[in-house]
Amino acid sequence: MQKFRLLLTTIIYTFISLIVFNNIASAGEVLDNIRKTQKITLCAGPYAWPYTSSVDYPRGFDIDILERIAMKEELIFNIYWAEQKMRGGLGKALRHSIQKGRCDIYMGIANSDSSADEIKEKRLILTQPYLGVAYVPIANPGVKDFVNMEEIKGKSKPGVSMSTAMDGYLFYNGYDRDLFARKPTEIDAVAKQEIEMAFVMSTSLAKARRKYKDAPFRVIKSFNPPLELRWNVAATIQNDKEFLELMNRHLTEMMDDGTIKELVEKYNVPYYPPFKEIASTYTTEPPEEGKGKLITYEE
Repeated sequence: MQKFRLLLTTIIYTFISLIVFNNIASAGEVLDNIRKTQKITLCAGPYAWPYTSSVDYPRGFDIDILERIAMKEELIFNIYWAEQKMRGGLGKALRHSIQKGRCDIYMGIANSDSSADEIKEKRLILTQPYLGVAYVPIANPGVKDFVNMEEIKGKSKPGVSMSTAMDGYLFYNGYDRDLFARKPTEIDAVAKQEIEMAFVMSTSLAKARRKYKDAPFRVIKSFNPPLELRWNVAATIQNDKEFLELMNRHLTEMMDDGTIKELVEKYNVPYYPPFKEIASTYTTEPPEEGKGKLITYEE
């Protein structure tokens, strides 16, 4: 019985080693395969609008961005729908999509400690960031523009979703806040002019503007989001240096010529170029106090 278990263990380890070896051996062949098949496939969440969607139109700015790159490279553009469910989250989505070779690239990956761990564990790599996202203030007429959080301390009571990073930031830093647990949301309250201002995720404004086309609220564009309430978005690919260089070149060109800004703002999402400095994850306290580390991007 003991010999049988030893033999079974050896077979299992050999099988796992072969799988890992094959994954490493195939890394570097992604771009070659794209060139041979003349097609590029995006792994996308079917319900992640405004990033990607199989049910909304337009289908999402990540789809628009990669579709433009495919056109420049004269490639057929395909989508593999990889649903990111609550159970298993990003890790499960990556495991059942790009890690199994069902697509060439998975976009819309926000920097965080958890996503970095998932990428590393699955032997994937990240492109350069192509978009910054953050909590932003939306306000009704009469609210003055402001740049920093300190300007509203003790003077305003913004709406915020309960148990979010924004909620935690306001609580730990001594700001008044108007909490919203479910529906109606803080966006509903601002749109109906029940409150003057709220802090919301920048990408949530796509659905907000679709629902409230004529509401008078605006994004306060002068606002500079704190480090711990902003992060960058990148794509992940297999470990292929040539494909990485190709994607980074296209993303850089599209940021420089304003294409990505145009595609993102088409969805009523305020465009931020990738932030030069961010905290490594969602946190309610400044990174220098131990809740996440500071990341600086080279120019």
